[in-house]
Amino acid sequence: MTEQLKVLSLFSGIGAFEEALNKLNINYNLNNYCEFEPTASKAYSIIHNVSEDLNLGDITKVDETKLENFDLMTYGFPCQDISALGDMKGFTDEKGNLTRSGLFFEAMRIAKYKKPKYMVAENVRMLASKKFKNDLSAMLKLLDDIGYNSYWKVLNSKDYGIPHSRNRIYIISIRKDIDDGQFEFPAPIELTKKASDYYDSFASEDHYLRESDMKYLSEFRLKKKYSSLNSDVIVCQTTKQGNLANPQNFVKDEKGYRVMTSRELLSLQGFKKSYADKLLQNGITKEQIGKLSGNSITVDVLEHIFKNLLHTNYTIK
Repeated sequence: MTEQLKVLSLFSGIGAFEEALNKLNINYNLNNYCEFEPTASKAYSIIHNVSEDLNLGDITKVDETKLENFDLMTYGFPCQDISALGDMKGFTDEKGNLTRSGLFFEAMRIAKYKKPKYMVAENVRMLASKKFKNDLSAMLKLLDDIGYNSYWKVLNSKDYGIPHSRNRIYIISIRKDIDDGQFEFPAPIELTKKASDYYDSFASEDHYLRESDMKYLSEFRLKKKYSSLNSDVIVCQTTKQGNLANPQNFVKDEKGYRVMTSRELLSLQGFKKSYADKLLQNGITKEQIGKLSGNSITVDVLEHIFKNLLHTNYTIK
Protein backbone atom coordinates (compact mmCIF):
# COMPACT_ATOMS: atom_id res chain seq x y z
CA MET A 1 0.00 0.00 0.00
CA THR A 2 1.33 3.41 -0.97
CA GLU A 3 2.24 5.65 1.94
CA GLN A 4 -0.23 8.50 2.37
CA LEU A 5 1.17 12.01 2.54
CA LYS A 6 -0.46 14.11 5.27
CA VAL A 7 -0.62 17.80 4.39
CA LEU A 8 -1.10 21.07 6.26
CA SER A 9 -1.69 23.99 3.91
CA LEU A 10 -1.01 27.50 5.26
CA PHE A 11 -1.78 30.80 3.48
CA SER A 12 -3.68 28.51 1.15
CA GLY A 13 -5.21 30.86 -1.41
CA ILE A 14 -6.89 28.62 -3.98
CA GLY A 15 -4.61 25.69 -3.25
CA ALA A 16 -1.90 25.56 -5.92
CA PHE A 17 0.19 23.10 -3.89
CA GLU A 18 -2.80 20.79 -3.52
CA GLU A 19 -3.59 21.03 -7.22
CA ALA A 20 -0.03 19.99 -8.02
CA LEU A 21 -0.35 16.95 -5.74
CA ASN A 22 -3.65 16.09 -7.42
CA LYS A 23 -2.19 16.36 -10.91
CA LEU A 24 0.65 14.05 -9.88
CA ASN A 25 -1.85 11.54 -8.46
CA ILE A 26 -0.07 11.58 -5.11
CA ASN A 27 -2.04 9.83 -2.39
CA TYR A 28 -2.44 12.57 0.22
CA ASN A 29 -4.77 13.62 3.00
CA LEU A 30 -5.49 17.29 3.66
CA ASN A 31 -5.45 17.70 7.43
CA ASN A 32 -6.38 21.37 7.28
CA TYR A 33 -6.01 24.46 5.19
CA CYS A 34 -5.54 27.95 6.60
CA GLU A 35 -6.89 30.96 4.73
CA PHE A 36 -7.89 34.25 6.35
CA GLU A 37 -9.67 35.85 3.37
CA PRO A 38 -13.30 34.65 3.06
CA THR A 39 -13.51 34.73 -0.75
CA ALA A 40 -10.29 32.73 -1.08
CA SER A 41 -11.53 30.20 1.47
CA LYS A 42 -14.79 29.77 -0.41
CA ALA A 43 -12.95 29.38 -3.71
CA TYR A 44 -10.58 26.85 -2.17
CA SER A 45 -13.46 24.75 -0.89
CA ILE A 46 -15.14 24.81 -4.32
CA ILE A 47 -12.01 23.95 -6.30
CA HIS A 48 -10.89 21.15 -3.99
CA ASN A 49 -14.36 19.94 -3.04
CA VAL A 50 -13.76 20.16 0.70
CA SER A 51 -15.72 21.68 3.55
CA GLU A 52 -14.74 25.12 4.80
CA ASP A 53 -14.81 23.51 8.24
CA LEU A 54 -11.25 22.40 7.43
CA ASN A 55 -10.15 26.04 7.31
CA LEU A 56 -8.14 27.10 10.38
CA GLY A 57 -8.77 30.78 9.54
CA ASP A 58 -6.48 33.27 11.27
CA ILE A 59 -3.02 31.72 11.53
CA THR A 60 -2.17 33.84 14.57
CA LYS A 61 -4.92 32.00 16.46
CA VAL A 62 -3.92 28.47 15.43
CA ASP A 63 -3.00 26.31 18.44
CA GLU A 64 -0.14 24.18 17.17
CA THR A 65 -0.50 21.78 20.08
CA LYS A 66 -3.93 20.70 18.82
CA LEU A 67 -2.97 20.00 15.22
CA GLU A 68 -2.79 16.45 13.90
CA ASN A 69 0.62 15.27 12.70
CA PHE A 70 1.46 16.00 9.07
CA ASP A 71 4.32 15.22 6.69
CA LEU A 72 4.26 18.26 4.41
CA MET A 73 3.62 21.89 5.28
CA THR A 74 3.08 24.35 2.43
CA TYR A 75 3.22 28.06 3.12
CA GLY A 76 3.11 30.64 0.36
CA PHE A 77 3.24 33.40 2.95
CA PRO A 78 2.04 36.96 2.11
CA CYS A 79 4.25 38.96 -0.23
CA GLN A 80 2.73 42.43 0.22
CA ASP A 81 5.54 43.77 2.39
CA ILE A 82 8.31 42.29 0.23
CA SER A 83 6.97 42.89 -3.27
CA ALA A 84 8.24 45.80 -5.36
CA LEU A 85 4.55 46.66 -5.85
CA GLY A 86 4.06 46.94 -2.07
CA ASP A 87 5.55 49.15 0.63
CA MET A 88 8.61 46.90 1.07
CA LYS A 89 8.72 47.13 4.87
CA GLY A 90 9.92 43.57 5.18
CA PHE A 91 8.90 41.39 8.11
CA THR A 92 8.47 44.18 10.67
CA ASP A 93 7.19 47.74 10.52
CA GLU A 94 8.79 50.86 11.98
CA LYS A 95 7.35 49.97 15.41
CA GLY A 96 8.74 46.46 15.34
CA ASN A 97 5.38 44.81 14.77
CA LEU A 98 5.06 41.90 12.35
CA THR A 99 3.82 42.88 8.90
CA ARG A 100 1.65 40.60 6.77
CA SER A 101 4.83 39.12 5.30
CA GLY A 102 6.06 38.68 8.86
CA LEU A 103 3.39 36.01 9.28
CA PHE A 104 6.21 33.75 8.09
CA PHE A 105 7.11 33.49 11.77
CA GLU A 106 3.65 32.14 12.60
CA ALA A 107 4.31 29.32 10.13
CA MET A 108 7.64 28.69 11.85
CA ARG A 109 5.91 28.54 15.23
CA ILE A 110 3.83 25.67 13.92
CA ALA A 111 6.79 24.00 12.21
CA LYS A 112 8.97 24.16 15.29
CA TYR A 113 6.37 22.29 17.33
CA LYS A 114 5.12 19.80 14.74
CA LYS A 115 8.39 19.08 12.87
CA PRO A 116 6.97 17.88 9.50
CA LYS A 117 9.28 16.02 7.12
CA TYR A 118 9.05 18.66 4.41
CA MET A 119 8.12 22.30 4.01
CA VAL A 120 7.72 24.24 0.78
CA ALA A 121 7.40 28.03 0.60
CA GLU A 122 6.96 30.45 -2.28
CA ASN A 123 7.25 34.21 -2.46
CA VAL A 124 8.18 37.05 -4.79
CA ARG A 125 11.62 37.25 -6.38
CA MET A 126 12.34 40.43 -4.39
CA LEU A 127 12.98 38.30 -1.30
CA ALA A 128 16.19 37.13 -3.02
CA SER A 129 17.30 40.72 -3.77
CA LYS A 130 20.00 42.74 -2.02
CA LYS A 131 17.36 44.73 -0.16
CA PHE A 132 16.07 41.65 1.62
CA LYS A 133 19.35 39.73 1.81
CA ASN A 134 19.41 39.91 5.60
CA ASP A 135 15.77 38.85 5.88
CA LEU A 136 16.34 35.79 3.72
CA SER A 137 19.46 34.89 5.69
CA ALA A 138 17.50 35.21 8.94
CA MET A 139 14.77 32.96 7.55
CA LEU A 140 17.25 30.29 6.52
CA LYS A 141 19.02 30.48 9.89
CA LEU A 142 15.72 30.04 11.73
CA LEU A 143 14.88 27.03 9.57
CA ASP A 144 18.31 25.61 10.34
CA ASP A 145 17.89 26.24 14.06
CA ILE A 146 14.59 24.35 14.22
CA GLY A 147 16.07 21.36 12.43
CA TYR A 148 15.87 21.80 8.65
CA ASN A 149 18.22 21.86 5.70
CA SER A 150 16.86 24.39 3.23
CA TYR A 151 17.36 24.90 -0.47
CA TRP A 152 16.20 27.96 -2.38
CA LYS A 153 16.09 29.17 -5.96
CA VAL A 154 14.26 31.67 -8.14
CA LEU A 155 12.29 29.84 -10.84
CA ASN A 156 10.29 31.24 -13.75
CA SER A 157 6.97 29.63 -14.68
CA LYS A 158 7.78 29.88 -18.40
CA ASP A 159 10.65 27.43 -17.84
CA TYR A 160 8.23 24.74 -16.67
CA GLY A 161 5.71 24.47 -19.48
CA ILE A 162 3.46 27.49 -18.91
CA PRO A 163 3.67 30.59 -21.18
CA HIS A 164 3.65 32.95 -18.19
CA SER A 165 6.72 34.94 -17.16
CA ARG A 166 6.54 34.70 -13.39
CA ASN A 167 9.74 34.70 -11.35
CA ARG A 168 9.29 33.46 -7.81
CA ILE A 169 11.54 32.22 -5.03
CA TYR A 170 10.92 28.69 -3.79
CA ILE A 171 12.30 27.48 -0.47
CA ILE A 172 12.41 23.74 0.14
CA SER A 173 13.11 22.59 3.70
CA ILE A 174 13.80 18.97 4.60
CA ARG A 175 14.09 17.77 8.20
CA LYS A 176 17.75 17.08 8.90
CA ASP A 177 17.26 13.53 10.14
CA ILE A 178 15.75 12.43 6.81
CA ASP A 179 17.61 14.69 4.37
CA ASP A 180 20.01 12.74 2.16
CA GLY A 181 21.39 15.89 0.58
CA GLN A 182 20.21 14.81 -2.86
CA PHE A 183 17.46 17.37 -3.49
CA GLU A 184 17.90 19.41 -6.65
CA PHE A 185 15.61 21.96 -8.18
CA PRO A 186 14.06 20.83 -11.46
CA ALA A 187 15.89 21.72 -14.66
CA PRO A 188 14.07 24.00 -17.12
CA ILE A 189 12.12 22.38 -19.92
CA GLU A 190 11.40 23.60 -23.42
CA LEU A 191 8.31 25.79 -23.72
CA THR A 192 6.11 24.35 -26.45
CA LYS A 193 2.88 26.30 -25.86
CA LYS A 194 1.84 29.87 -26.50
CA ALA A 195 -0.58 31.97 -24.47
CA SER A 196 -3.01 31.84 -27.40
CA ASP A 197 -3.30 28.08 -26.83
CA TYR A 198 -5.14 28.99 -23.62
CA TYR A 199 -7.50 31.59 -25.09
CA ASP A 200 -11.25 31.09 -24.99
CA SER A 201 -13.30 31.41 -28.18
CA PHE A 202 -15.75 33.70 -26.40
CA ALA A 203 -15.48 36.58 -23.95
CA SER A 204 -18.47 38.55 -22.68
CA GLU A 205 -18.82 42.28 -23.30
CA ASP A 206 -17.67 43.19 -19.81
CA HIS A 207 -14.17 41.97 -20.70
CA TYR A 208 -13.70 44.57 -23.45
CA LEU A 209 -11.93 47.84 -22.72
CA ARG A 210 -13.87 51.06 -22.60
CA GLU A 211 -12.32 54.22 -24.02
CA SER A 212 -11.26 55.26 -20.53
CA ASP A 213 -9.44 51.96 -20.06
CA MET A 214 -7.28 52.28 -23.16
CA LYS A 215 -4.71 54.30 -21.19
CA TYR A 216 -3.58 51.04 -19.63
CA LEU A 217 -2.70 49.69 -23.05
CA SER A 218 0.07 52.18 -23.77
CA GLU A 219 3.17 51.84 -25.92
CA PHE A 220 5.25 52.69 -22.84
CA ARG A 221 3.78 49.87 -20.77
CA LEU A 222 4.15 47.38 -23.60
CA LYS A 223 7.75 48.45 -24.24
CA LYS A 224 8.63 48.17 -20.54
CA LYS A 225 6.81 44.82 -20.41
CA TYR A 226 4.47 46.05 -17.69
CA SER A 227 1.75 44.79 -20.03
CA SER A 228 1.42 42.32 -22.89
CA LEU A 229 -0.80 42.30 -25.97
CA ASN A 230 -1.38 39.00 -27.76
CA SER A 231 2.01 37.95 -26.44
CA ASP A 232 3.23 34.37 -26.79
CA VAL A 233 4.28 34.57 -23.12
CA ILE A 234 2.17 36.77 -20.85
CA VAL A 235 3.74 39.07 -18.29
CA CYS A 236 3.31 38.24 -14.62
CA GLN A 237 -0.30 38.26 -13.45
CA THR A 238 -1.03 40.50 -10.48
CA THR A 239 -4.15 40.94 -8.39
CA LYS A 240 -5.44 43.59 -10.83
CA GLN A 241 -5.69 41.21 -13.80
CA GLY A 242 -9.42 40.55 -13.43
CA ASN A 243 -10.30 44.25 -13.61
CA LEU A 244 -10.70 46.56 -16.59
CA ALA A 245 -8.73 49.12 -14.60
CA ASN A 246 -4.96 48.49 -14.57
CA PRO A 247 -4.70 44.87 -15.73
CA GLN A 248 -1.49 43.49 -17.22
CA ASN A 249 -2.41 41.20 -20.09
CA PHE A 250 -4.58 42.07 -23.06
CA VAL A 251 -6.00 40.22 -26.03
CA LYS A 252 -6.96 41.87 -29.32
CA ASP A 253 -9.58 40.07 -31.39
CA GLU A 254 -12.15 40.94 -34.03
CA LYS A 255 -14.31 42.69 -31.39
CA GLY A 256 -11.60 44.89 -29.94
CA TYR A 257 -9.26 44.88 -26.97
CA ARG A 258 -10.11 42.85 -23.90
CA VAL A 259 -8.72 41.53 -20.65
CA MET A 260 -8.31 37.82 -20.16
CA THR A 261 -11.23 35.72 -19.00
CA SER A 262 -11.29 33.93 -15.66
CA ARG A 263 -10.83 30.64 -17.48
CA GLU A 264 -7.75 31.92 -19.29
CA LEU A 265 -6.20 33.38 -16.16
CA LEU A 266 -6.56 30.22 -14.08
CA SER A 267 -5.33 27.99 -16.89
CA LEU A 268 -2.23 30.18 -17.27
CA GLN A 269 -1.52 29.37 -13.60
CA GLY A 270 -1.93 25.65 -14.26
CA PHE A 271 -5.49 25.20 -12.99
CA LYS A 272 -8.38 23.64 -14.92
CA LYS A 273 -10.56 26.10 -16.83
CA SER A 274 -13.63 24.39 -15.42
CA TYR A 275 -12.74 25.71 -11.97
CA ALA A 276 -13.47 29.24 -13.19
CA ASP A 277 -16.92 28.13 -14.31
CA LYS A 278 -17.64 26.65 -10.88
CA LEU A 279 -16.44 29.77 -9.10
CA LEU A 280 -18.54 32.07 -11.28
CA GLN A 281 -21.59 29.84 -10.79
CA ASN A 282 -21.11 30.16 -7.02
CA GLY A 283 -21.10 33.95 -7.00
CA ILE A 284 -17.39 34.71 -7.18
CA THR A 285 -16.85 37.54 -9.67
CA LYS A 286 -14.35 37.70 -12.50
CA GLU A 287 -12.58 40.51 -10.64
CA GLN A 288 -12.26 38.31 -7.56
CA ILE A 289 -11.04 35.38 -9.64
CA GLY A 290 -8.43 37.64 -11.22
CA LYS A 291 -7.19 38.62 -7.76
CA LEU A 292 -7.13 34.99 -6.60
CA SER A 293 -5.24 33.93 -9.73
CA GLY A 294 -2.77 36.79 -9.39
CA ASN A 295 -2.13 35.78 -5.78
CA SER A 296 -1.67 32.12 -6.62
CA ILE A 297 1.33 29.99 -7.54
CA THR A 298 1.91 28.34 -10.90
CA VAL A 299 0.88 24.72 -10.43
CA ASP A 300 3.23 23.33 -13.07
CA VAL A 301 6.31 24.64 -11.26
CA LEU A 302 5.15 22.94 -8.07
CA GLU A 303 4.57 19.69 -9.94
CA HIS A 304 8.20 19.63 -11.04
CA ILE A 305 9.40 20.48 -7.53
CA PHE A 306 7.29 17.75 -5.94
CA LYS A 307 8.56 15.19 -8.45
CA ASN A 308 12.09 15.85 -7.20
CA LEU A 309 11.18 16.20 -3.53
CA LEU A 310 8.78 13.31 -2.99
CA HIS A 311 9.80 10.68 -5.54
CA THR A 312 11.63 8.45 -3.06
CA ASN A 313 8.72 7.96 -0.65
CA TYR A 314 5.53 8.50 -2.61
CA THR A 315 4.16 7.08 -5.84
CA ILE A 316 4.10 9.81 -8.47
CA LYS A 317 2.45 9.57 -11.87
